[in-house]
Amino acid sequence: MQNNLVLFIIVLCIFYWLNRFFPIIGKFIWLGTAYVLKRIHAPTTSQQWALKHCNTQKTSGYSSCSKCNSKCH
Repeated sequence: MQNNLVLFIIVLCIFYWLNRFFPIIGKFIWLGTAYVLKRIHAPTTSQQWALKHCNTQKTSGYSSCSKCNSKCH
């Protein structure tokens, strides 16, 4: 049981870092998760949650304007 838990945590960490360094791989992982959730008839909120994480588009502009004295560009 402990081995399975450790393996699960390691796999989660691998998926997290793959998503951070290679967003295109993370997109396919989240699409696959959404597909699996749909196939097992999971609640639609969980399916939408997975699809929301799949759409990783960069936002233009500043993420925070703590260093700006005026409004963000």
